[in-house]
Amino acid sequence: MKTKTYLFLSCVVLGILSCSPPRSIINSGKVATKNQVRFGNNYSLNISSSPITQSAKGIHNLADNFSGKDSIQFTDQVSHINSAVLAYCLDPIGTNTDLYLRYGLGHRMDIGYRTSGSSHAVDMMYQFLGSNENYKNSDKGGMYGSIGLQYGWEKYSFSNKFNRVQKLLDMNMSRRDVSVPLIFSKSFGPEERSGCFSFGLVYSHSFVTYNIKAKNIYIQNNNDVKELVAPVNAKMDYGSYGTFINMKVGRRFIFFNASLAAYYQNYGNYPLLGGGMASLEGISIIPSYGVQFNILPRKRKIPKEL
Repeated sequence: MKTKTYLFLSCVVLGILSCSPPRSIINSGKVATKNQVRFGNNYSLNISSSPITQSAKGIHNLADNFSGKDSIQFTDQVSHINSAVLAYCLDPIGTNTDLYLRYGLGHRMDIGYRTSGSSHAVDMMYQFLGSNENYKNSDKGGMYGSIGLQYGWEKYSFSNKFNRVQKLLDMNMSRRDVSVPLIFSKSFGPEERSGCFSFGLVYSHSFVTYNIKAKNIYIQNNNDVKELVAPVNAKMDYGSYGTFINMKVGRRFIFFNASLAAYYQNYGNYPLLGGGMASLEGISIIPSYGVQFNILPRKRKIPKEL
């Protein structure tokens, strides 16, 4: 029975909390040309070392000790559960499906929008290296380079009907992420007509707000009287450093891509119920694959001379 409860809770936490900001890098060093449209979908897997360590201990303690209880005495085990859920929210393990759209503004700039579950992001890229024409108008190739700015936001929502962890902690969280990717790419054919190989670096900074209002966790004061544990309201921020490679292969209007990104983040120290602190850091590995479609602008018709 304990094993079944553990597996059930693990699946619930993984399913509900596996939403993270779009961090797979699928762009190349060449931005969309003027009036060009790029769109597609991407499937990614987020694997993080910190949530794995924290969650195993926390969920196991929950399954063994707190399932079905109406009143809970605050212990170190409650703190472990709090730390586990917080770790998952900061960098959850799970799969994501990204939908994205990009549009070329001209002057070596394009803009984009991405969504993944409850996460959303907008960005702008500027190309500083290489040609910015499409393959119909140019036979140039070689290296391309661009730098961008992405702003992402997300608000976590948990299901009280199925999530026993949420009933225990009554926690909610929102986050904002600012990312700066530096991307270089080597073209396959003129103007990436057949795809490209890309690589680069990315820095992200995240701003997190969360609160915990447990309704049935108590602590005994100095007079041996039970008091409801004090709520937690906190604002934190931390930086992430990443690198990535990706490859895009196709022809003209349709391309298939595969990417691998890795991030290191020191999340810092986070307040927990009961006055404790959780110190979290870890490495995230994000493999992804997907398909992209390109729509080139129509050529202007030159009026015939009379």
